[in-house]
Amino acid sequence: MKKIIAVFAMMLAFGYTANAQQKKVATPAQQQETIDREALKKAVMKDITTLSENMEISDSQLTNLKGLFEYKHKALADKTLSKEEKDAISDAIEAKLRAGLPKDQVGKLDESPQLLYQLTH
Repeated sequence: MKKIIAVFAMMLAFGYTANAQQKKVATPAQQQETIDREALKKAVMKDITTLSENMEISDSQLTNLKGLFEYKHKALADKTLSKEEKDAISDAIEAKLRAGLPKDQVGKLDESPQLLYQLTH
């Protein structure tokens, strides 16, 4: 009886260590998620760089704008949205962008409609 219990314990021990040494492969969904995060960060930094090339941005504005641009890219990346829904999101982003900037910076945005379109679409 003791030998049977010892053999059973050895089988469990070897099975556990063999299982622990197997490499776990990331699923395609997990790989896609990491790619999406990297693409999101690049897109946000591109928007911030574009805006900072045209006007001076304070640190507090930078923090707020990062959140806004992250929201923009996440929302507009949804493939199920119609063109009207995407336009509504772009209009909301434009309103939030105007609300977060001082009047002189909003004036610079108004002078450059192409920049405003790039930041909101």
